[in-house]
Amino acid sequence: MNSHNSFENRCVHSIQEIEEAGYSQLTHQYLAPVHTLRGDFGTVIDDLATSEDVHLDDSFRRNFFRPDEIHVAWRSTTGPLVMGEFCLNHIHQSISRSIIPPDDDALEPAEREVLGDLCVIDTAPRGGTGNLAGLYVTEDAAFEVWFYDMGLHRLERLDLDYAGYLDVTLAAKGTSGWQYLFADVRLNSMELHTTAARLEVMLDTFPEVFPNHDYRALRARLEARL
Repeated sequence: MNSHNSFENRCVHSIQEIEEAGYSQLTHQYLAPVHTLRGDFGTVIDDLATSEDVHLDDSFRRNFFRPDEIHVAWRSTTGPLVMGEFCLNHIHQSISRSIIPPDDDALEPAEREVLGDLCVIDTAPRGGTGNLAGLYVTEDAAFEVWFYDMGLHRLERLDLDYAGYLDVTLAAKGTSGWQYLFADVRLNSMELHTTAARLEVMLDTFPEVFPNHDYRALRARLEARL
C-alpha cells in the first residue's frame, strides 16, 4: 500500500490492532487491487462528474482510499461475544452504484425511496445481516449518510459525513450496530436493547484493549441514547 495514503495506512494499523490485541480473532481480511483509473482522487472526481453528474467536494479527499474494497471481519475471544465487520467500497464504485440496495416493503414509502437511491459505501457480507450504509445525494446535491438495518427494517440518517463515517468505522472496528450511536434513536427500546448491550460491552472494553483511540465521545453518545 502507498505509504503516503493515510487512510489505507490506518486500515492496515486497525487490522494489526485487532490481530495483536489478545482480545479478538481476525476472521477475514481483504484489500482489493487498485484499479488504474481509481487510484487518484482528481481522476476519480473528474470521471464521476462526467459519467454520473455527481460532483464530490474536497471533504471526500481526506479519507480517500485506492483499493476497490477494504474488507475486515473479526470476533472477540474473551468475555461476552462481540463481532465486527466492515466492507468499504471505493467511492467510485459507490457513486456508480456497483451495489444495488435491496427493497424493503416494511419501510415507509419515503424511506423506500431513499434506500433505493443510496450509493452503498459499507456492507457486512460475511455476517449475512444485509445491513449497509450509503450516501444519499439530495436534490441540492448535498451528501447524507444513511444506515439500513435489514433485520429490524430500520433506515436511519446518521449525524456523520462520509469522512467521519470512515473515521468511526476504524475506531469502532466495525462493531455491529455502532451506527446507531449517530442516529436519532432510543437504545433502551425493546427493539434495540440487544444492540445497546453490545455497544456497552464495546465501550467498556475497547478503551483498555485499544488504548490509542479516544472513546469518550462514543460513550457520551451511547449514554445520551439510553
